[in-house]
Formats: sequence, structure tokens, C-alpha cells
Amino acid sequence: MREHKVVVLGGMGSGKSTLVRSIAAGAVVDTDVANSDRAGADKASTTVALDYADIDLPNGERLRLYGTPGQQRFDFLWPILLQGARGAVLLLDARRAGVAAELDAYLQVLRPFGPALALVVAVTHLDQVPAAALDDWADRARLDDQPLPLLAVDARDREQGLLLMDVLMSEMEAHALVAAHA
Repeated sequence: MREHKVVVLGGMGSGKSTLVRSIAAGAVVDTDVANSDRAGADKASTTVALDYADIDLPNGERLRLYGTPGQQRFDFLWPILLQGARGAVLLLDARRAGVAAELDAYLQVLRPFGPALALVVAVTHLDQVPAAALDDWADRARLDDQPLPLLAVDARDREQGLLLMDVLMSEMEAHALVAAHA
């Protein structure tokens, strides 16, 4: 059985835990605790280590999905969780001030993993920010001058989460083909 490690990154409140739960249909190991940083995100709980789910795919392969904590004080975990990953999803919360700088900071974390790591950028909460549009991030969603797939997603919606995973799996296959012929 082929296994694919995928890491979901993003700022606090961007929807990482929600996305992992919606895709896994509830079978998730999490490390959520009461949120003591309501200024960072007004939510009851927050992830302090990781979210994890195994998802068996229809083709017999397995997706191992890891959600990172979004608080900056846990940023040391991000490279650890990215070790051995074939793909990553970067969630951006459209409601957050400074989300463009956040995107740049995450891309710096992801850059050392280079061409071996397929990456998709997804923007959440677009429906709550009337003036926001995907075009606002399109120019910045680039790694080493290559455009990255950019989607709007509602992390609560399982179908949208599965579509996001389909896009990422396609990127992972493309990366594997390029590596095989390099």
C-alpha cells in the first residue's frame, strides 16, 4: 500500500483542524486545549501539537494527514512535521490582518523542502470578507518564482476538502513524474 504524508499549515484559526476533521469524517487524533490566546483567534480551543488522521483512498492508497499548530510559539514543530511529507496545504484566513506577510513567512518555512514537496495554497473565510478575492493572493502565491495552485475553500465542507486533496494529489503526482525524469 502506498502512503502519502500531507501536512496542513496555516495561522491560528485558519481552519487546519476543521479541514482535517472534515476530510477524515471524524476519525482524528488531536491535541486541542482551551484557547488562552483569544487575541490571535476568537475560538474556544486550539491545537498545541498536531492533528492526525489516516484516510484510506478508493485506489487502495493511504493519506496520512497532519495538521500543525498555528500559533507562532509552536513554529519549531512545522519543519519536524514536514520531514518526509510529499505534500502540504497552506491555509490562509482571509479575515486576518497581515495575511500577505503570513503567506510570505510560511513560504520561507516551506522553501527548504524544495521541489520534493507539492504545495497548494487555500484561502478560507472569503465569504466573511466582502472585498477579498483570490486575485488578492495570486501574485504572492509563488515559490521560487513558480505559481502555486490557489483555491478558496470552506474547511467545514468535506467535498471542498476532498477537492483540495485531489488538487494536491495531482501536484504530488506531477512532482513524482518530474523527479523520475530529472
